[in-house]
Amino acid sequence: MSLRRVVGRIIGKQELGTVFLSLILGFMLATWLRVRQGMDLESDAMGRIAMANKRCNAAVNPRAAPQDSTVPPSPPKNLIYVGVITAEKYLSTRAVAVNRTWAKTIPGKVGFYSSATSFMEPGLNLPLVRLQGVDDSYPPQKKSFLLLKHMHDHYIDKFEWFMRADDDVYVRGDKLETFLRSINSSQRLFIGQAGLGKQEELGLLNLETGDNFCMGGPGMIFSRETLRLVVPHISYCLKNMWSIHEDVEVGRCIKKFAEIDCTWAYEMQTLFYNNYSKSDTAYTGSLESSDVHNAITLHPIKRTPYMYRLHNYLQSTAIKDYRMKTMNHYRHILEMKQLLNEDAEDRSVSEEDPHVQRLGLQPGLLKYVPDSHEDVITWNFFGKYWYTTNFNTPKRGMPKYQTAALDRIASEVMAIINSNSMKVGRTIDFKEILYGYTRVVPPYGADYVLDLLLMYQKHLGKSKRLPVRRHAYLQQSFGKLELVVEGAQSPAKDADPQPNVESGVAKFKNEISKSLFGVQQDQGTSTTNVIAFHESQKLKETINFIMPLAGRLEIFKRFMANMERICFIPGENVRLFIVLFKLPQDDPSVAIAGVVSKYSLKYPRARVSILSASGEFSRGLALDLGASQLPPEALMFFVDVDMHISPGFLTRCRLNTIRGKQVYYPAVFGQYSTEVTYGVDVKPESKLAISKETGFFRSYGFGIACMYNSDLIESGGVDTRIIGWGMEDVDLYQKFAASNVTILRAPDPSLIHVYHPVVCDLDLEPKKYQMCIGSRNNQFGSSLNLAKILQKKETDSSEENSTNESRMR
Repeated sequence: MSLRRVVGRIIGKQELGTVFLSLILGFMLATWLRVRQGMDLESDAMGRIAMANKRCNAAVNPRAAPQDSTVPPSPPKNLIYVGVITAEKYLSTRAVAVNRTWAKTIPGKVGFYSSATSFMEPGLNLPLVRLQGVDDSYPPQKKSFLLLKHMHDHYIDKFEWFMRADDDVYVRGDKLETFLRSINSSQRLFIGQAGLGKQEELGLLNLETGDNFCMGGPGMIFSRETLRLVVPHISYCLKNMWSIHEDVEVGRCIKKFAEIDCTWAYEMQTLFYNNYSKSDTAYTGSLESSDVHNAITLHPIKRTPYMYRLHNYLQSTAIKDYRMKTMNHYRHILEMKQLLNEDAEDRSVSEEDPHVQRLGLQPGLLKYVPDSHEDVITWNFFGKYWYTTNFNTPKRGMPKYQTAALDRIASEVMAIINSNSMKVGRTIDFKEILYGYTRVVPPYGADYVLDLLLMYQKHLGKSKRLPVRRHAYLQQSFGKLELVVEGAQSPAKDADPQPNVESGVAKFKNEISKSLFGVQQDQGTSTTNVIAFHESQKLKETINFIMPLAGRLEIFKRFMANMERICFIPGENVRLFIVLFKLPQDDPSVAIAGVVSKYSLKYPRARVSILSASGEFSRGLALDLGASQLPPEALMFFVDVDMHISPGFLTRCRLNTIRGKQVYYPAVFGQYSTEVTYGVDVKPESKLAISKETGFFRSYGFGIACMYNSDLIESGGVDTRIIGWGMEDVDLYQKFAASNVTILRAPDPSLIHVYHPVVCDLDLEPKKYQMCIGSRNNQFGSSLNLAKILQKKETDSSEENSTNESRMR
């Protein structure tokens, strides 16, 4: 073997060993690096979890949140300058409303532009710009162009965007900021809802084919570059106008010198929304619509109070969104605790654990587990009507509060369903709720099961439109219990909140004192003492009973015995007016006068008067006659002879009635037939017991009420043309509902309508006759007692049949 081959073989073996050794060392090094990297990743993941947990806890408990220097600062508020076109006559109304509502949400600055001679009342504090050489004439063409010049000359280098807005538009600052920060402000842009003019104006505005303009009502937005190119040519644009519409001329000027049109996109119709209904009624109805929720600007709002209403509504939806975010934080915290295997009972982990355990649960209809059958919460069913076990009349009309709640729920559900609609090329429109079930579970929230009728619309490819039905299982979760003292100011930073709470309570009590008694606490005087003093005066106020009466001597004796116990013996400050109608036959008026005389002799300080009324009985006429005997400041109580009154009612009548502000309409407890409830031969311990078996609160009766005479007069008074019983009370209640006086409507256990058989006269007009029949049927007995009667009849019938069969055998 040659030397060359031997050397080559030796070298080959050495290289092979070296390669093998290198592989072993490389594998060990890679393994070590992999383990180290895994440890670093695990440490980083744990750190992220801990940081997320800390931030979640900080979100739900801001007091415990440490200052985190890594949190990026909020973006500077120099994004946009908004110029609002207004006029002198609107400075104290529309302009003030804008300044107090949406102007505070703008990520920039807002200025108000009016004529050179505009007078502003002291104290309005508006950032007003008086444009020289401009008046308040309409259309505001010169005002609009000079507004653009003023914004350019003073703010061109201070803001990225500029907006021209009317004083009857609402701008949502949060949505505007999100929208603008997604766009390159260095480009030439003219943003708004594109318009071509009204149908009758097509071809008359001197627009080239394909040209458009941004409609002025919903607002125009200009980038800095657009404003820089156009403003030097404003004089030319003012001298070369072809129409009376200032938004058309602004668009023409921008087209000529910036060479751009208004944004031509379908979405702009919803983002810069213009309500084409009658302008005076726009946004005066329900605000639960996708148009309101999706829009950046909403136009027009001609009535100033509705600007505040819309602002309050959007603020409330924002609060709801923040509460939903808080709820999601609780859910994330609970999820993290479960991943980290933390003991939920360990109080050292977080003082928020009780809330985390309850609020952190994912939504579901099976959260609540009853301990026994008595704790089962029943569902309410609704379709065209409302069916519930909570009332003795299971079928009812849909409550207004529930209708409003369902409208909100449907709006939120459709927003969730259509959140991804643009990407998939389809939209689903809400048609109606066919039926549904609902219940309220106090620890968790309101549950809903809804059968929805929807309209499916496909846009991509071959269009398609068809109705679909879907079931929705929903839960509106309750948040943390919050105690809020009305009138309390927010505590200063690092200050003890207790003094502020006390001052808020004092302010609240002072407001009560002012509203109830027309006085205000002096400096250095205890509000509690002031309220106590005036409450004592209020509790001594005379209550003037006005009671229509025709016949019914024995029932009247029972009523007077009740008056003796609650009024005459305790010496209550009351006065009774009996408006007496004579019956054509067997009239007991003389006996009634004798009863009154007996009590007057027995109680000399008791004030009981009989007012004689002529003609056919009319409850409305009787109430009007009684009220006519009293001054405007008199407190009146409309009462019927069938009423049993307990002492607590007198206090509620006085305190719940506020002159010029509030009337009290108690829902009285109506008894069922005592024979049905207790049986013919059974003597109950108390026939005035309040329970589901003995009666019900008459939510449909409006004849019993406390009010001041002046409020009765201001409302329009009682309709004296209505003959007999019924309808006059509903008419008066509707008058109060349409007035500025608040109606306090609540069940009052101190008022019991004692049962008596109801006889419905066949000669009554149809509407009154149906009301009488319905009232009579409702007073027979509870559904439970009626079921017992039917069950007893069925049992008796079965026993009788068995007896007859036995005899036949």
